[in-house]
Amino acid sequence: MAFPAVTVGRFADAQRRSPRPGATVDAGTRSPRSPSAPVIHAPIAGLDLGRMRLAAGHFVADLPGGSRATLTLDATWQRATVALLERHQLPEAAVVVLDTDTGRVLVWASRGGEPGARAGQELPRLPVAPAASVFKIVTTSALLAHGLAEDSVTCYSGGFHRLLARDLVSDPRRDRDCATLGEAFANSINTVFARRALERLSPDDERAQATAWGFGEPVPFDVAVQPSPVTIPTDTLEFARTAAGFWNSYLSAVHGAALGQAIARGGELSRPWIVDRVQSARGDVTAVGGAQPWRRATTPEIARSMQRMMLRTVTDGTAFHGFHDAHRRAYLDGITVGGKTGTLTRDTPYRAYTWFVGNAEGPGHRLSFAVLVGNDPLWRVKAATVARQVLQIAYRGHATD
Repeated sequence: MAFPAVTVGRFADAQRRSPRPGATVDAGTRSPRSPSAPVIHAPIAGLDLGRMRLAAGHFVADLPGGSRATLTLDATWQRATVALLERHQLPEAAVVVLDTDTGRVLVWASRGGEPGARAGQELPRLPVAPAASVFKIVTTSALLAHGLAEDSVTCYSGGFHRLLARDLVSDPRRDRDCATLGEAFANSINTVFARRALERLSPDDERAQATAWGFGEPVPFDVAVQPSPVTIPTDTLEFARTAAGFWNSYLSAVHGAALGQAIARGGELSRPWIVDRVQSARGDVTAVGGAQPWRRATTPEIARSMQRMMLRTVTDGTAFHGFHDAHRRAYLDGITVGGKTGTLTRDTPYRAYTWFVGNAEGPGHRLSFAVLVGNDPLWRVKAATVARQVLQIAYRGHATD
């Protein structure tokens, strides 16, 4: 079986015109906090997050003409997260934390990345790393939308580190392990997603879901964000591999945080924002940031199913060890955390990428986040552990090893 090749491009005009999942929503032009100043809805000319500085307890960035942007970052969390990444001495890392309810950026930090990139600016907005198994979010929503139940069982074999043609064929003699869709999501079981995608989905279905989740177009933000590209291949095996998260899709950290937020918000993607207000050289407020909807990615019912799956990733899935100590005790007792891991290794130059994209809820805060870690051959730490440490900073005031 083969399908026509489909590539999600930079823009998705047809999807924007549709009121169905994936449609862009008009957010208006005025902020409820400042009826006289326009809401920021496009990248701000001259905004350089690599030159942000702390002034009077707030991070600010100077703009051309003497204007200044006051940022939404939580100064304590931001400084502690930057210090955490430095402590791990990671070749590449990016962390974005959003307020789930508003999309306000509370942490924007990075280390390493593209040559010449400045820490804290470039890496979170660039899709330098493969989406890996985080792309299973797209495939899961497509499968649920096409009638596969959360508790549907698939028996499988193979596909742990790679997918071969034989792994796509059911064989009772080999298929000795079985998992529900929810278990397959939590444990990132590649063969389950590959087989179910071939059974239930076409490349057009996968493309439509990827577009609905914002792949192929820039994430709307206060600085330009490069689109997270995805290509849906022709070949049956390559289509199955793509659906399971083996290559053909890339992701930026700010887009990853938006994916987690959408699941927590019942399937609605919102525009993240990092500028609280812009002031002229005279001190007048000339523009303000604020919560704005972006598009609907999926239905509330599907989002609720995916929330349950994300919780299992932490309680008994691939992120368990990042969030529990050697005695199986939770590091963040009393905090509800769910997410999706991803792991994929690039050979030249070598980089072992791990992701953790998800949500947390505890006293005082509902947070959505994405953590990307790129290790060299000497692995230092995985993304799930860094995510737990960032959440410890937010909820406990400090991170533990």
